[in-house]
Amino acid sequence: MAENLDILNAAVSLLVRAALPAARFSGRDRRRSLKRLATMGTEAEAREILFLQDPVYPLEMQVSIS
Repeated sequence: MAENLDILNAAVSLLVRAALPAARFSGRDRRRSLKRLATMGTEAEAREILFLQDPVYPLEMQVSIS
């Protein structure tokens, strides 16, 4: 029984050690993306909105047909 507890403790420790750097990296990546979006010109923002709306239209049509 003690062996199983040791294995469980080691597994949880490794999961926590892996999750912390992953969370830090995702926060940095999100911050970098937000800064990039904040510095975009209005023309680039309009292009991005059109790019995002393009896949939405067919989905809206599917929903309206159903």
